[in-house]
Amino acid sequence: MDSIERMGKILALIEAHPEGICGRALADGCGVSWGTMKQDLKVLVSTVENPIPLYTDRDEENNAFEEDLFLPEVKWFMATAQKCYTPVHLNVREGVGVLATLDLLQEDNSLKDGLRQKILSGFDLGEEETYRYIKGELAPLEPIQGKTFPIIENAIRTNRRLTIAFNGRKITVDPLGIVYYSRLRCWYLVARQGDTIKTYHLNKVLEVQETGESFVYPEGFSLKAWFGPRWGMEYGDLIRVKVRFLNRSQTVAKVHKDVAHRASELTTLEDGSLLFEDDIIGVNEFITWVLGFGSAAEIIEPVELRELILKRVRETLGNYQEEVY
Repeated sequence: MDSIERMGKILALIEAHPEGICGRALADGCGVSWGTMKQDLKVLVSTVENPIPLYTDRDEENNAFEEDLFLPEVKWFMATAQKCYTPVHLNVREGVGVLATLDLLQEDNSLKDGLRQKILSGFDLGEEETYRYIKGELAPLEPIQGKTFPIIENAIRTNRRLTIAFNGRKITVDPLGIVYYSRLRCWYLVARQGDTIKTYHLNKVLEVQETGESFVYPEGFSLKAWFGPRWGMEYGDLIRVKVRFLNRSQTVAKVHKDVAHRASELTTLEDGSLLFEDDIIGVNEFITWVLGFGSAAEIIEPVELRELILKRVRETLGNYQEEVY
């Protein structure tokens, strides 16, 4: 994403959040560092030709200096008093249908991205979300087929148990949420079976029926918090990892972008390399991500992951060994 496309995305994010959006959230949404976002905001507010009606929650403070406006916690708003809108109310399936057609439009990318942001802003409900969550980048959403989705959504809203046909067997579950994982472009049902919370690929759910029984939604349960440590949709134990990334080419920038949505600890070391620390679930997808950086990445801890990386690398080398005649 170049700077011009990023400017369009920044404006779309601000306009899609009339309650205000802080600078840090803008940086995370664009996949850039706060330093880059700070410069972008300065460019936007200093535009002389066609000035953009932006303001912050610090504008009314008498003792606020200009630099105080460019802090990560400051909220940004767009003045809309002079704007006229045609109200359109879309349910999820209708919204997904519109999103699927955006790439076919012969329009400027910034315009399409702005429309995509406005539609998607209604899907991910942030801290207030209760049953729907989008995991990963805001990629085009895969269309929803059949009646499965609306039946599940209604059951979640009304706290009704479901019987689902999954992988050739019928099971009864308490539906807790629906998740879209953008990297795989797949929808998943998050449900509780007994005391265990699992995910079910919706394409493998062949039949859904309400049982008529009610259930109590887990107090304080949040899809965003539950998926927080997960690397992809994998199961497993929670483990602490440390990875050192060398400062080569765009390696450090890519790490920042890839983990912008996570609560990772990133520390710049004296030699310019980056130390990544996080609690993760999902060893296989995490290792695949690390291997994508080649020799610029080294797993420091745990030892088990280092050994698994070595095994993968040896297997890969075996594919390239020359035959001896």
